[in-house]
Amino acid sequence: MKMICLSPEDWMMKLIMLLWRRRLKITVLLMLLLAALVYFLNASILLLDCAHKNQKLVNIDGREDSAKICTEKTKFVFIKCMKCATETMGTIIRRFGLVRNLNFVVPVKNNIYLGWPFLIEETDYRPSKRPFNILMEHAIYNRTRMEKIMGNNTLYITIIREPWHRLTSSYSYFGLGYVVDPAVNFSKYVQNIQKYDDIYMAPQKRPFRYCFPNGFSVVKNLMAHCLGMPLGFPEGRDDISLNDAAVIQYIQELEANFSLVMIADYFPESLVLLKRLMCWNLKDILHHSSNVGKHGLHEITPNIEEFQMYYNFSRIDFIIYKHFNKSFWRKIRQQGPEFFNEVNHFKVVQLLMERFCFIENNANSKGQYIKIPESKFNLEFNISSEECGYMSRYLLEDIRKQYNTNELGGDISKFWYAKPPGKDEIPKRGCSFPVL
Repeated sequence: MKMICLSPEDWMMKLIMLLWRRRLKITVLLMLLLAALVYFLNASILLLDCAHKNQKLVNIDGREDSAKICTEKTKFVFIKCMKCATETMGTIIRRFGLVRNLNFVVPVKNNIYLGWPFLIEETDYRPSKRPFNILMEHAIYNRTRMEKIMGNNTLYITIIREPWHRLTSSYSYFGLGYVVDPAVNFSKYVQNIQKYDDIYMAPQKRPFRYCFPNGFSVVKNLMAHCLGMPLGFPEGRDDISLNDAAVIQYIQELEANFSLVMIADYFPESLVLLKRLMCWNLKDILHHSSNVGKHGLHEITPNIEEFQMYYNFSRIDFIIYKHFNKSFWRKIRQQGPEFFNEVNHFKVVQLLMERFCFIENNANSKGQYIKIPESKFNLEFNISSEECGYMSRYLLEDIRKQYNTNELGGDISKFWYAKPPGKDEIPKRGCSFPVL
């Protein structure tokens, strides 16, 4: 074998070339690693940017392009606490369900309540071939009974009101000062509220109460009663009103079970919270106020003595309001800075709708519409004159007709749409038929 002898200079050159080749390989490898690092870094930034954009879509969920992230909710119970803007809310919810052909829990016959002020029973609502979507006519909250009707995957929502303002509204709406003889003004009524409430609840005053049962108060802890708290009505039911620990525990259970407790005194804010929770559109919460009293009593500022009298008389309602007023504003703080921008935008669109529908009187016309332009809170949409009518009409009649079509094939002679009670017949379970 022939040996090749290299000079020291040749060995040095060969070593340099070998190292150079290896450095090239290392350099190429390093460049590839660097390129891969840049790729993954850019991919991570893109993913974070997408997540940020998606979060924005959730925060402004009125936009239909966020539907993939925030799905419209159509299965819920709404508890109507009387004289808490509940008929206005009722019209919003009825309209929402009607245009989507959702299945309502409909009172039997011509009833307008679901057993209220008693706990709901099977005989209080019409049976259905389809699963129910919405329970929203007047009913006393009871989770066990309502889950049997609605199922487990149901949201619970309600609305309450500052108790003093609810009292002034009730005094005017139910004519409480005129049931007694001689009639008394609001101030005198409050100063003797137990006396006059006893007179109102007595059997002798039954004709003046429309269809409220004997012994039932419309001014004492009525919100607590509507929310299902056991307060001794009807006779034989437990009464926890004097047990503060039991009252607080019940309120905490309500907070755990209800997705939203709206506040009538902050109605626009409540509706925007509802819209965001339910992933509804801005158009869904536009409304025309119903059953609004024009009595001026809400402007009365009570003196300390009168306020304390009513606080002592209806203490549980005040405790409920204080608790949920705090949680209401806590929910709003969690919404972020865009929340009040959306509330202000909603107020503007609400005014545009009211002008078009009710000032310009397009609710009574046909074929007219107003266009609401796109914003960060909504896509462009129209409000038609026909939709104006939906905002001002008593839609329970439309829901009954929908039931008759879907369930009875249009045959209104069947039992579930029987004729109203006779003139001398006293309804046995709350308000049994409407005055039309």
